[in-house]
Amino acid sequence: MVSVSHEFRRVPPPHASIGHWLPKDRAHIKQWLATKLEQLEKKQQLQLYKKIAITLDPSIVALKHLVDASPNLTKLSREMFTQIPPAYKDDPTGQPQVRDFDTMLGLVDMILKEGPQWFDIKDPPTAMGLIGFPINAILDWPMGTLAGYLFFMDSQVNKMWQGILDVWGAFLQSPASVSCLNENSGWLSTDALNALAAKGNDGKTQYTFQQLYACNPALPSFGFGSWDQFFTRKFNPGIRPVAFPDDQPTPEQPDPTQVIVNACESTPLQFATDVKLRDTFWLKEQPYSLAEMLDNHPNTEQFVGGSVYQAFLSALSYHCWHAPVSGTVVDIRHVPGSYYSENLSEGFANPGSPDAAAPNNSQPYISAVAARGIIFIQADNPHIGLMAIIFIGMAEVSSCEFTVQPGQHIDKGQAIGMFHFGGSTHCLVFRPETKLTAQSLVNPPPYDPDASINLPVSSALAVITPPAGSGD
Repeated sequence: MVSVSHEFRRVPPPHASIGHWLPKDRAHIKQWLATKLEQLEKKQQLQLYKKIAITLDPSIVALKHLVDASPNLTKLSREMFTQIPPAYKDDPTGQPQVRDFDTMLGLVDMILKEGPQWFDIKDPPTAMGLIGFPINAILDWPMGTLAGYLFFMDSQVNKMWQGILDVWGAFLQSPASVSCLNENSGWLSTDALNALAAKGNDGKTQYTFQQLYACNPALPSFGFGSWDQFFTRKFNPGIRPVAFPDDQPTPEQPDPTQVIVNACESTPLQFATDVKLRDTFWLKEQPYSLAEMLDNHPNTEQFVGGSVYQAFLSALSYHCWHAPVSGTVVDIRHVPGSYYSENLSEGFANPGSPDAAAPNNSQPYISAVAARGIIFIQADNPHIGLMAIIFIGMAEVSSCEFTVQPGQHIDKGQAIGMFHFGGSTHCLVFRPETKLTAQSLVNPPPYDPDASINLPVSSALAVITPPAGSGD
């Protein structure tokens, strides 16, 4: 049988940027923001000089009109900046950063016309790191205030944000977005390709980027027609074999259908058992609450008392999803949810320090509130039975795309969908009858954000143990 290890637990990292979506050093984010503010100021000055009307994208205008028409939202939009403690208001030069709601809108408007930039500038005072969450970097501190919490949980505000992110998503799927894929200083530069390859190899292999991923270096932008094509790039055949295919029993695993594989290329966050139908997910401990996570789906009750495994994806890794088991797709549901909400206890209410790369430390919480896609699968192995996977968008992610349909039979390791445009986490949810325990997990490491490993997609995640007397 496949060897198993003990349960791992999440250790909240106060200063780490798990998933590498934002730099670990907050000073690098501040430098990036200072640079964007300077660009915005120059743009506005040029428009005034040339007597050109200052215009914003219609999606941003719609958010501004919504806020202006609501006294409560107007109040929150101001207070989420004034409530930022003085120690967090200045950039590295001592100048204020994002000062107010209108400045924030101007910055977001700029982002809508550019792709996520690759930065690896290490020398002060211009040091900057990878900004995979550019809008999130702008909103990080406002999100951590009480006013920001209330503002970003408002359903109408989130509807407007969805429109804004749809506009950005359309740009990232267009040929214009390949500008950030240049080979000099962009995502196809030597430094970037080496970093992407290192993440894919994770110290176990020595493939180049071209050997890992389907691409053509002889073509412009390696053959990627847009940023989104690059972001959703595919592994070359054979790079990620499926662990213990169902039709290939071995002496080690005579019943390979008992092996559950990783649905994503990811790093483990935490594992929970005896999960409740409803729980206080908004509190500091962030317990899982099935009713909210599964959007009150009719199948929700079946998972009460079961288990949840959560893992997060890296900005430098692979963003497609694969079936963890063979079975039939029972249902698929898209839940709009929030886009920039973090657990209040991880913001400025935290007596230590706020999450410098929110919502990283709020991942269990956002499983109940964020925009997400849910798939229910009836596994062929009856001892697994019905299971669910929740693919959760973090911040910029505006699209969770499934490539399979309800009623379709899928094979373990088969591609079933993908994240678009940004960061992400996911949960595998099992019924209590599945008997998935900490001892079922295959070699899970203790969670260490500064030395996190990359679990390959379709590698063995867990092995279930059939109930005694089942005959299996």
